[in-house]
Amino acid sequence: MMMWIVAIPIVLIVLVMVYQYALLPKMKAKHEEKLSRASDDFALQIAGKEAETKTMFIQSNEHIKPIVFQIQEQDIMGIISCQEKRETKDFLRQQAVNIAGKALGRLTGVGVREVDNTEHYFLVLTHAHLHYLHYSDRGDCKEHLSFERNGMENLAVGKITSADMLKNNAFVGETERLTFESGDTQYNFFFYDKMYAHPKAGDKYSTMQEMSKVNYLFAKPFLAFVKQYQ
Repeated sequence: MMMWIVAIPIVLIVLVMVYQYALLPKMKAKHEEKLSRASDDFALQIAGKEAETKTMFIQSNEHIKPIVFQIQEQDIMGIISCQEKRETKDFLRQQAVNIAGKALGRLTGVGVREVDNTEHYFLVLTHAHLHYLHYSDRGDCKEHLSFERNGMENLAVGKITSADMLKNNAFVGETERLTFESGDTQYNFFFYDKMYAHPKAGDKYSTMQEMSKVNYLFAKPFLAFVKQYQ
């Protein structure tokens, strides 16, 4: 009996490590490959019609319409998902709750509910502005910041540092840092390489094929924009 009490935790630890370091990377790579193929197929389908297709998505796509309604701008150049904008005091307050839920959630896909892990955050680039949008898990906009692009100074894009991890809970290898000054304030946003589903869009609009189209039209141009500042 004692042997089983000792063995069960060891077996569980081994299974978690196998999943995290062997199975999960393969599953993620397979998913990324499928997403890339779907994006390439879509690019071929709309070749020569990119501008009109993008306009159609801005007007009717269930992931894009709520963002257009919020920012009141039609000339969207790019959209990317990002982390919540928060200061050191916010991170320290949430750290104890988030760290356990984040670790378990990444392994199982469920985990303990974090303070903010079911909410959605986007950076939206238009010709005149950069918008930061924070939506609840029900799709209500909780925070909207707007920056005039001609007033954004010292704009730079870089890799996550240890200081970013400490102060902002940024994820090394998953996000990059967008930094700029507006007025008397410096802003740091940590963005991903994709736009994830908008909470107001139903499940039928959140398929891999649908999101590959959204990412081709909106995430890819955002990444192309920030690349010039790396």
